[in-house]
Amino acid sequence: MYKKLLLLSAMAGLNACGGSGSSSNDTSDAIDDGTTESTAAVISGKTSVELYYKNGDVNESLSIVDPDDGEEAFIVQTDIATTYGIFSLNSDGEWTYEVPENETLGDLNEDESVSESVTVTSIDGTEATIRFTILSADALSDDDDNDSDDEDDSDDDDVDTYACSDAFDDDGSDDANPVVTGATHNSTIDDLNELLNSGDVQGGDEIIVSGDGEISIKDTCFDTQVLIRAESVGSIILETAAISNSQNITLQGFVLGPNDASTLLKIVNSKNIKVLRNTFDHKDITDGQTSVVLTESSEKISIAYNEFLDKNIVVEDDDGQINSGSYIKFQYDDDTETMTTNAHIHHNYFKNIVPYVKEGNTTPEGDSDREAIVFGDSGSQDVETNHLIEYNLFEDTDGENEIMTVKTSNNTFSNNTFLNSMGSLSFRLGHDNKAENNYFYGTGDSTLVTDANYETGGIRVYGANHTVSNNYMENLSGTSWRSPILIDSGDVSDSSNGNSHEAPTNVTVTDNTLVNNLGGGIFIGRDNYTIVPKDITISDNLVTGSKGSLFNNYANDDANTWSGNQSYATGSAADNEDGTLGAGELEVLSSEPTITAPTPLTTEDVGPTADITAI
Repeated sequence: MYKKLLLLSAMAGLNACGGSGSSSNDTSDAIDDGTTESTAAVISGKTSVELYYKNGDVNESLSIVDPDDGEEAFIVQTDIATTYGIFSLNSDGEWTYEVPENETLGDLNEDESVSESVTVTSIDGTEATIRFTILSADALSDDDDNDSDDEDDSDDDDVDTYACSDAFDDDGSDDANPVVTGATHNSTIDDLNELLNSGDVQGGDEIIVSGDGEISIKDTCFDTQVLIRAESVGSIILETAAISNSQNITLQGFVLGPNDASTLLKIVNSKNIKVLRNTFDHKDITDGQTSVVLTESSEKISIAYNEFLDKNIVVEDDDGQINSGSYIKFQYDDDTETMTTNAHIHHNYFKNIVPYVKEGNTTPEGDSDREAIVFGDSGSQDVETNHLIEYNLFEDTDGENEIMTVKTSNNTFSNNTFLNSMGSLSFRLGHDNKAENNYFYGTGDSTLVTDANYETGGIRVYGANHTVSNNYMENLSGTSWRSPILIDSGDVSDSSNGNSHEAPTNVTVTDNTLVNNLGGGIFIGRDNYTIVPKDITISDNLVTGSKGSLFNNYANDDANTWSGNQSYATGSAADNEDGTLGAGELEVLSSEPTITAPTPLTTEDVGPTADITAI
């Protein structure tokens, strides 16, 4: 298997029940009738294991000590079905535990687990219990992210308090070329920490580094930005980088990857960190890998003018586990109930995440944990993270149903371009998120999964108080989950502390323009779930097209407000397929309207070498 099995706990040397209480040198006890009583066996070894669902079999062993002739062995068990797994044990104590596909386990939330046990017996009847705790597969990527690929990063989980002053520099600038107001230093990567801790470096300085290897910065605080950069953009290749418990650090101009590290850059409990003009390369990587992981109480993180490239292959092992991982992951820390806030992600180029198609299938899997950006999990849905994601280009990001999955609140997504990207910007959990002035565009064939424009989608919404406004969508091919604008039905009215789909309420959909999308246009509710959206405002939207339902009022709820919308249908398209909208709610145009398409971002606008004079 390409992934190592994660075994988180074990109990070794457990004495089985039934011991005689005599010393280990006693081999038998005399009985009045002249016979001898058998001495109970002593069983030790791996008797308690935690494992992740869909992460391979457990292969371990027990040992047995029994002085009685012929009794130092176990009773064989072969392919014994338990509640969740299949257990086998040979006479020497070697055992395996396999967990096949299981609906209950597949539905576990990230912080949930189940347990079960099996009993093993020696020849003389001594018993021991092996206990199994099975963790959610969703938790695996988080713990992989916590795995260290260098010595310094291994201490990240021990960071409990912020080492720097609560006051930190925030001049409001996000200049992709920071202005250096102090001295210039030179250092090799190996000597970087010594220089940072020498007292010679002050806020406003820059350090030009040479060499290769790993950067790991910890407990390093400055009152203003210190720029750590390659001499020229792309001239230094790093294995990994980590910044923990630090403040006012900028990393600029590096290349990270391709390599087999689980995380290329990790930012832990740090403030005012800038990640500028770097390349994160995943080409031909067969292990699960994430470009950037942000966790604990990090704040004011800028990720700008970088490129994230080439999750170009999907590898599936014998257990169906694939090389998952995202480009950027905002990780919720369950222990401290904290996560990164006030991040600014802008002018980045996200390119090429291939879809996951199981062997023998012709359509991709909807959920493969290969999103471009992940914002939190079910535990973070009410955390107001206040992120701003703007002016990014997403091209061929086809990893799954969600290009970005948003599970936090109070975030803004604006002026981003999505080109030939399968899936949707998904407000999956949380409240008060905004999608405004984004451009979604499909081009080329869309019939086969290998086609560039296959199932390209727009915006999908669950939860409360969201806004979808002034977005432009053209020639998208997505249907169902990947419809251009889907204010979906839900399976619960309140998803707090859960992973269900909260029916949308108090959502505003206004001033959007949708042109010639193969899957129709704006859908208020669908038959995916049973609780229809309520208190939805749908106003001043324009939809044209030759296929599908341009306006679909599946919810048909009096609490929803429609006004000022326009449609122009040609071919087989329907202006309002269900016929529930009146003249004041939807104007059916008799002639084609004049539409001026916005200018999408291109590779000249984003990434490490983009011209930044327009900022």
